[in-house]
Amino acid sequence: MTSTTPAIQVGSLAIATRTSGVCDVGERGVCYEVYELGGRPGFSFIFERGRSDGFSPEDVALFLTITGEVCDAVADYTFTNVTRLSRDFAQGRFAPAFPPRLPAPLRNDATEDARRAQDRAVDAHLP
Repeated sequence: MTSTTPAIQVGSLAIATRTSGVCDVGERGVCYEVYELGGRPGFSFIFERGRSDGFSPEDVALFLTITGEVCDAVADYTFTNVTRLSRDFAQGRFAPAFPPRLPAPLRNDATEDARRAQDRAVDAHLP
Protein backbone atom coordinates (compact mmCIF):
# COMPACT_ATOMS: atom_id res chain seq x y z
CA MET A 1 0.00 0.00 0.00
CA THR A 2 1.33 3.44 -0.87
CA SER A 3 0.25 6.82 0.33
CA THR A 4 0.64 10.12 -1.40
CA THR A 5 1.45 13.44 0.18
CA PRO A 6 -1.24 16.06 -0.41
CA ALA A 7 -0.21 18.92 -2.68
CA ILE A 8 1.56 21.65 -0.74
CA GLN A 9 0.63 25.30 -1.12
CA VAL A 10 1.04 28.42 0.96
CA GLY A 11 -1.12 27.84 4.02
CA SER A 12 -0.73 24.03 4.02
CA LEU A 13 -0.54 22.66 7.54
CA ALA A 14 2.01 20.08 8.65
CA ILE A 15 3.08 18.21 11.76
CA ALA A 16 6.73 17.37 12.39
CA THR A 17 7.36 13.63 12.58
CA ARG A 18 11.08 13.97 13.38
CA THR A 19 13.16 16.49 15.23
CA SER A 20 15.26 18.79 13.06
CA GLY A 21 17.13 22.02 13.64
CA VAL A 22 13.87 23.97 13.27
CA CYS A 23 11.14 21.71 14.63
CA ASP A 24 10.42 19.16 17.33
CA VAL A 25 8.37 15.98 16.97
CA GLY A 26 4.67 16.88 17.04
CA GLU A 27 5.26 20.58 16.42
CA ARG A 28 2.83 22.18 14.00
CA GLY A 29 3.98 24.11 10.95
CA VAL A 30 2.49 26.07 8.09
CA CYS A 31 3.88 26.58 4.59
CA TYR A 32 4.60 30.24 3.90
CA GLU A 33 6.37 29.88 0.55
CA VAL A 34 6.50 27.49 -2.40
CA TYR A 35 9.59 28.02 -4.54
CA GLU A 36 11.82 26.45 -7.14
CA LEU A 37 15.57 26.07 -6.67
CA GLY A 38 17.74 24.56 -9.37
CA GLY A 39 14.65 23.36 -11.20
CA ARG A 40 13.36 21.49 -8.12
CA PRO A 41 10.40 22.42 -5.91
CA GLY A 42 10.91 23.62 -2.37
CA PHE A 43 8.63 24.51 0.50
CA SER A 44 9.29 26.94 3.35
CA PHE A 45 7.60 26.21 6.66
CA ILE A 46 7.38 28.20 9.86
CA PHE A 47 6.67 26.29 13.05
CA GLU A 48 4.63 27.25 16.06
CA ARG A 49 7.72 28.37 18.02
CA GLY A 50 8.77 30.71 15.21
CA ARG A 51 11.58 28.64 13.72
CA SER A 52 11.56 28.24 9.94
CA ASP A 53 13.38 26.57 7.06
CA GLY A 54 13.02 25.33 3.51
CA PHE A 55 12.28 21.69 2.73
CA SER A 56 12.84 19.69 -0.44
CA PRO A 57 10.16 17.12 -1.33
CA GLU A 58 12.44 14.46 0.20
CA ASP A 59 12.82 16.51 3.40
CA VAL A 60 9.05 16.90 3.60
CA ALA A 61 8.63 13.11 3.35
CA LEU A 62 11.30 12.56 6.00
CA PHE A 63 10.36 15.24 8.54
CA LEU A 64 6.71 16.23 8.06
CA THR A 65 3.20 14.91 7.71
CA ILE A 66 1.14 17.21 5.51
CA THR A 67 -2.37 17.19 6.98
CA GLY A 68 -4.17 18.16 3.77
CA GLU A 69 -5.68 21.17 5.56
CA VAL A 70 -4.99 24.74 4.47
CA CYS A 71 -5.10 27.74 6.80
CA ASP A 72 -7.00 30.31 4.75
CA ALA A 73 -5.64 33.16 6.88
CA VAL A 74 -2.09 32.29 5.77
CA ALA A 75 -2.86 31.17 2.19
CA ASP A 76 -2.44 34.71 0.86
CA TYR A 77 0.94 35.31 2.55
CA THR A 78 3.73 36.64 0.34
CA PHE A 79 7.23 35.94 1.62
CA THR A 80 9.70 38.79 1.10
CA ASN A 81 12.59 38.13 3.52
CA VAL A 82 13.39 36.47 6.85
CA THR A 83 13.41 39.74 8.76
CA ARG A 84 9.85 40.45 7.66
CA LEU A 85 8.88 36.80 8.31
CA SER A 86 10.16 37.06 11.88
CA ARG A 87 8.30 40.34 12.41
CA ASP A 88 5.11 38.91 10.92
CA PHE A 89 5.36 35.90 13.21
CA ALA A 90 5.90 38.11 16.27
CA GLN A 91 2.87 40.21 15.28
CA GLY A 92 0.63 37.12 15.11
CA ARG A 93 0.32 36.80 11.33
CA PHE A 94 0.64 32.99 11.57
CA ALA A 95 -1.35 32.55 14.81
CA PRO A 96 -4.48 31.31 12.98
CA ALA A 97 -2.44 28.29 11.84
CA PHE A 98 -1.63 27.42 15.46
CA PRO A 99 -4.82 27.64 17.52
CA PRO A 100 -4.45 26.63 21.16
CA ARG A 101 -4.59 22.89 21.63
CA LEU A 102 -7.37 21.59 23.84
CA PRO A 103 -5.99 19.88 26.92
CA ALA A 104 -6.66 16.19 27.36
CA PRO A 105 -9.55 15.46 29.70
CA LEU A 106 -8.36 15.14 33.26
CA ARG A 107 -8.78 11.81 34.93
CA ASN A 108 -9.80 12.37 38.50
CA ASP A 109 -8.73 9.20 40.31
CA ALA A 110 -10.05 10.45 43.67
CA THR A 111 -13.57 10.90 42.26
CA GLU A 112 -13.48 7.51 40.54
CA ASP A 113 -12.19 5.79 43.71
CA ALA A 114 -14.94 7.41 45.77
CA ARG A 115 -17.61 6.24 43.31
CA ARG A 116 -16.31 2.67 43.43
CA ALA A 117 -16.22 2.70 47.24
CA GLN A 118 -19.81 3.93 47.34
CA ASP A 119 -20.88 1.18 44.90
CA ARG A 120 -19.20 -1.47 47.08
CA ALA A 121 -20.90 -0.11 50.20
CA VAL A 122 -24.30 -0.24 48.52
CA ASP A 123 -23.62 -3.77 47.24
CA ALA A 124 -22.61 -4.90 50.73
CA HIS A 125 -26.00 -3.87 52.11
CA LEU A 126 -28.03 -5.64 49.45
CA PRO A 127 -29.50 -9.04 50.36
